[in-house]
Amino acid sequence: MKKFTRTISGVTPVAVMTLPLKCPGQCIYCPTYLAIPQSYTPESPAVLRGRKFGYDAKKQIELRLKVLSEMGHPTDKIELIVMGGTFLAFPRDYQYQFIKDCFDALNGEESTTLEAAKKINETVNHRCTGLCIETRPDWCRQEEIDRMLEFGTTRVELGVQTLNDEIYRVVRRGHTVEDVVKATTLLKEHGFKVHYHWMPGLPGSTPEEDLELSQRLFDDARFRPDGLKLYPTMVVAGTELEKWYRDGRYQPYDDETMINLIAEIKSIVPKYVRISRVLRDIPAKFIVGGLKDSLRDIAKQRMKQQGTECRCIRCREYGHRAREGWEIGEPKMVRMDYEASGGKEIFLSFEDENETLFGLLRMRIQSQPIAGLGANGNLAVIRELHIYGPEVPLSQRKPNAAQHKGLGKALLREAELIAANMFQAQWMIILSGVGAKEYYRSEFGYRSQGDYMVKGLARMAKVNLHPAQSASVWHPQCQSDELSHAALPSVSRQ
Repeated sequence: MKKFTRTISGVTPVAVMTLPLKCPGQCIYCPTYLAIPQSYTPESPAVLRGRKFGYDAKKQIELRLKVLSEMGHPTDKIELIVMGGTFLAFPRDYQYQFIKDCFDALNGEESTTLEAAKKINETVNHRCTGLCIETRPDWCRQEEIDRMLEFGTTRVELGVQTLNDEIYRVVRRGHTVEDVVKATTLLKEHGFKVHYHWMPGLPGSTPEEDLELSQRLFDDARFRPDGLKLYPTMVVAGTELEKWYRDGRYQPYDDETMINLIAEIKSIVPKYVRISRVLRDIPAKFIVGGLKDSLRDIAKQRMKQQGTECRCIRCREYGHRAREGWEIGEPKMVRMDYEASGGKEIFLSFEDENETLFGLLRMRIQSQPIAGLGANGNLAVIRELHIYGPEVPLSQRKPNAAQHKGLGKALLREAELIAANMFQAQWMIILSGVGAKEYYRSEFGYRSQGDYMVKGLARMAKVNLHPAQSASVWHPQCQSDELSHAALPSVSRQ
């Protein structure tokens, strides 16, 4: 049976599980089962699929594509998610072979090299428009950055958990807050989207400190991630933390305390952040203490009672809101600027008067050059361009969806103008998913240079730009699942 929400954010996520290889960490809360990838349990959905095929990447992906297609989901815009511990700490030959196998599975043919497989993927039926890798802050140095670029990575999820060195010491995390700062900066400077895993309720913390540290995530310009996975600390069977729990050395927050805390955290998250999860995907039978059920709906109800709301990207996405029966208005272009990790972030979006989000673009202006691109002065780097709502296949146009209506083109054009005219950037650099490169090449005249798509901006037309640009694009009349819209007229700047 088709689960409509699986592709409601505009892409088709496909998770692939790696071999159960040793992780460099020794965290007391991390599940560790024999012959199971680190931090997962034997009955986690992705683990079950991985075990079925001996963790063979090609077979996992081939099955997933087949199942998704049979369920009626489009499979031409694939967001590939590599799961299974600290992938970048695995043997290098294994890493390259695993990623190549992923692309070979999407391509439906075997290539001799990873580069050849990536090139083929630019124009095949199942294109990898995004690739996500999970890692630790201390396994995200320049050499790991270079390797992820070779893989075609676009998003990195950092296991940050907290911003307290003493708590790191207590839970034997093995890195420091300064490692988080360095990893975050390196990732953003190279154009990656940066998401944090965040764990309220760790040993040594309190609800008050968790909230204070959560506020610091966004007040302190050294952090300011693009996304969060909220993972309230749970006591998992077989962990060192379970022993602490049994011995009375650790007590998880009671459900009411954690629900209130998550509601408070969600209420302070800025509009440029996406909260993609609010609980680890661990079967309840393995949870000894702490919350067992998803918090998303419960936290939403609690916030409504408190008169607060979550303004994160996921909560504002057009597809989710339309399904929930929101009245959808006319999208206008909105701009938000903020400092982060030594650069200026420009967040462009299409939103209606209720902040319903149709699409976004993240552009970073920095003086730090990217190796091999040889640019002087300000450098403009697009780290994300995403149009939300139900996924529409590349070859189709649908009146009931936001994709393929010109929103992405309008956002990119505006970013180019801002970069050229306000910051005198000579080049626009995009860290694109392998499967999206043809889009930038054929539609906008970008060319491949190393791991990026690049375009000169010297001849951009001069216009008067203001911090709050708006563009009148369409006027949708949405109804629950149907998301009906009028055709998209031409974009006009005001």
